[in-house]
Amino acid sequence: RPRQSTVRHQRELVGVDIFVQARTDASTLARQLLAASDTKLTLSMISNRGVQVWPEGAPETFCTDHWRCRFTLAPADGAPLCNRDIFHLATDLDAAGVDIVKTEHLYEFDGKPGFSKGQGQ
Repeated sequence: RPRQSTVRHQRELVGVDIFVQARTDASTLARQLLAASDTKLTLSMISNRGVQVWPEGAPETFCTDHWRCRFTLAPADGAPLCNRDIFHLATDLDAAGVDIVKTEHLYEFDGKPGFSKGQGQ
C-alpha cells in the first residue's frame, strides 16, 4: 500500500485560461476580450498552438481558430481570486459572443506556478 504524504501545500487561485474558438487574428480577438471583460481579471496573454501571439507575438506565426486566452489577477487588485470571479468573466465573455470551448483554472502551489507559460511569454 502506498504511503500517503502528510505534506500540505498552500494552493492559491491566480487566474484562468479560457480557450475560445474564433476565426480572427490575435489583435482583433484581444480587443474583443478586453472590451468584454469588466472584472478583477485582466487579459495577460493569448497563445495559439502553444506560441504567444499577443501581446508582442510574431505576426508570421501560423494560427488556427483555437486560442488560449490567459486572464490573471490585476496587479492593483490584491483581493484573493475565487471561482465566482472566473464565472463572472466567463459570463461577460459569453454575453459578448465569445465562443468558449474550455476553461482551466491556474493555481500556484507554495508560491510557484502549477501551470506552464506560453512559448515566448
